[in-house]
Amino acid sequence: MVSMKRSGIAVGLAILGLLSPGIAWGETLLRAGTIVMGVPRDHFVVLGADRLWSNALPKVDDPPSERQGRQVKIAVHESLPLAIAAAGIATLGPEQDTVEHIRRLIAPLDASRLNFDTIVQLLRTDLEEKLEAVRGPAKRALQQNPADAAAQIRLKVARLTLLIAYVANGRAGFGSLELADGWKARQTAPPGGAVAWPDALDAFYAQDTYRGAAAMFGASIEEPVKLAEHVRRVIEAGIREDARLYEPAKRHVGGPVDVVLIDARGARCVPSCSPP
Repeated sequence: MVSMKRSGIAVGLAILGLLSPGIAWGETLLRAGTIVMGVPRDHFVVLGADRLWSNALPKVDDPPSERQGRQVKIAVHESLPLAIAAAGIATLGPEQDTVEHIRRLIAPLDASRLNFDTIVQLLRTDLEEKLEAVRGPAKRALQQNPADAAAQIRLKVARLTLLIAYVANGRAGFGSLELADGWKARQTAPPGGAVAWPDALDAFYAQDTYRGAAAMFGASIEEPVKLAEHVRRVIEAGIREDARLYEPAKRHVGGPVDVVLIDARGARCVPSCSPP
């Protein structure tokens, strides 16, 4: 995820593919800034995410703690089998963590409203307004000065990709919601899934180990714990490659990795999620 605190540098981007086994990586793409992954099965869903956030607008004299940090990127409902992974802008305003805001948005939901359309409507109605509060001024600034670097960055990072996972009446539901100037929602059925990674990792994830949706989403894996392990391995592999390619200050993703299992019992970290 990308935080905007001040002014100064460009920001890394990512590619997200929403894929079924027969779809090539390049056919359905959008931009984000992290690794998030969701894999549905008939009765459960696994979500995974890295933890690194980067400050897109630091000052030259900012200490390392102001340039990068760790942030949980999966909002888990306290009582319902519902969780949402977020890629994109890390803060929606001063002291307004995006994932914590999403957690508060979904908290009032009850089982009668646990369906994709209702969740999408709840999220987009609020988050479109929050994003427009960043995107609108940036667009107006660029109309006056197309070379305004800070406005360019704000417009580039003020977007969200949300992976929505839930279980209702014993059946899993999974899909994505993309938000920028407009919105697009899409449901994805097993054995497909959704994954985002920084564009710096394109070549790595195109190699034989993860080439194609079946390998990426572990199409042959039906056991929840084993699928959770697979999702963790995919994300950890990308983190290791990013660390090999880039010095710490320029990395795009980082650990620890959070993996959440959503089934009829609820939504919970497996085996557990470490503190932020």
